[in-house]
This record gives sequence, structure tokens and C-alpha cells, in this order.
Amino acid sequence: MPRRPLQKLQASLVARRFYIQQHTKSQIADELGISRFKVARLLDTALAEGIVRIEISDQGDLDTELAEKVRHKFGLNAALVLDGPDVHAGDLFEPLGLLAADFLEESLIDGQLLGISWGRTLSATAKALTKLPKVDVVQAGGSPAGLDLSQNPTELVHRFTRASGGTAYPLFGPMWVDDSELIARLRNETSIANAMSRYDKIDVLAVGIGSWRPQESCLSSGFPDDWRRDALKKNVFADVCATLIAEDGAPVPSPLEHTGLCLSTEQLRKIPERIGIGGGLEKADAIRAVLKGKWITTLITDAGVARKLIESK
Repeated sequence: MPRRPLQKLQASLVARRFYIQQHTKSQIADELGISRFKVARLLDTALAEGIVRIEISDQGDLDTELAEKVRHKFGLNAALVLDGPDVHAGDLFEPLGLLAADFLEESLIDGQLLGISWGRTLSATAKALTKLPKVDVVQAGGSPAGLDLSQNPTELVHRFTRASGGTAYPLFGPMWVDDSELIARLRNETSIANAMSRYDKIDVLAVGIGSWRPQESCLSSGFPDDWRRDALKKNVFADVCATLIAEDGAPVPSPLEHTGLCLSTEQLRKIPERIGIGGGLEKADAIRAVLKGKWITTLITDAGVARKLIESK
């Protein structure tokens, strides 16, 4: 026979009323003629004796434990981590894009201004979108050289806007121009000025994270050879939008500051919510540099990268 059968009976009755019938502890105490403190002790007994077993189902394909460790270590507002083994970046564009699309659909608020950069992961995000809150969308920089149309920021702005029903602010121009006089004229062109004038008003920025070591960056591959060599000499490890970032997280000066049609480093820092999307073993060092410099407030990545981030000093 079970020891202390009366206590087990009471614990079972209390647990059933509390967990299944959703009664309060005060209601249960009145119903059974016992004190609220005894109700609390009986609930503890129910858990300790295995009368009640609580099972927490993890969130599908997400690794919530790793995500919380990354969030806490780097002081992020949020981290979302796809569960699974170590994989390469090329296998993650669609899964990360789908996760980013779900996050944006859930977290954006009507009336906000969303900034969009470019790249393969954001292209997958745009493809996965169904219905965004009614936000306006602005292009955070001109088009880097050599991008496929599906990754082009102008195309992405329109695809995001179709999902939101808001207003699109595309930037019809290149990412940079060598001629300083021409860049000044372009910045005053009506449609370009219309987009760039909104950079100080961006509420949320969604960006890919580019890696420079190894070179898995649209910006790096589009840079002129002399710019790229100079950036690598300056220890560039990553880029976020048009900002180059060293291994320790510090910003690295680049010609884009004077010749670019893009969100500046100072403007990037001022955006309240900056969502960095990127994964794959090749990008782990770049993502670590971005997190060290606190360039993003939310990270969407995979478990392989998250494990490396947790192991790093």
C-alpha cells in the first residue's frame, strides 16, 4: 500500500482542480476546507511524488535553450536559433528566411518604417512572407555590384511592401560612385533623396550579415579590388548593411562614407531595432564580430553558429 495515502489523495484532488479545472488556490481551499498554504504544499507534493508530470514541448524547429544562452551572453533583445547539426550557409537561406519572415510578421507594428538591405537570406525572407502589418519599407542602400535580381534591394523593397500594403521607398541607384561630384548630384535626385531622407526615421532594420573571412558577402564580392584589399588589411570580418566591422566589433572606415548611397554607420547605430539574419559555419566569426560590437539587437541564426558563439570568449 502507498505511504501517506490521504496526502496523496488530497494532492491528486488539488492538482486536478488547479491544473485541469483552472481553479485558483483560494477556490480550492474553500472547496476542500483547507488553507491556501496547504493547497500550495499539496501542489508541491503532487510534483515531487510524480502525481503531476509537467512536459514542456520545445518550439518545433527552434532550440530555445541555445537561443537564451546567446541572448544573455551578448545582451540581445531576442535570439532565434534553428535547431539542428552544424551546416553550411548555403543550406540555410530558405530555413532562416522562413524564420525571419515569421518573426517580422509577428513583431512588426502598423505604422512603423522598416529598412531593408539585400542578399540571399533576405531574398528568401521576402519569398516566405505572407502578410505583414501595414508598414512602410525603405531601401537602406543602393544596389551593390553583381547582385542577382532576386537579391537586389530595390526588388526586395517592393516584395516586402506587397506583403505589408504600405508605401515603398526604393533607391534607384548604385551602392557607390567613384566621382564625388556625381555622388552629390545623385544624393539630390528626387527619388534617391526621398528614400535617404527617411533613414533617420527607421524603426526596424532587417539585414543580412556578410562574412569577409571567408568571403561570403555580397558587399565584399562587389567591392573594387583595391577597396577589398584595403578592408582586409584593416581586419574587416563582417558587414552589416554598408558598415564594415573588425574582428573586435569596431567599425572600420571605408570609401562608402564619402562615395556611397547608403545608410551611414551613425544612422545604423540609432535604429531602435536591428535584426541580423545569418547562419552557417562560414559566418560564425562574422556574426561574433557583429555581436561584439552590438550592431544588432536581435539575431536569427542556426544551432551550429549558436554553439560556436557560446564556446567563444
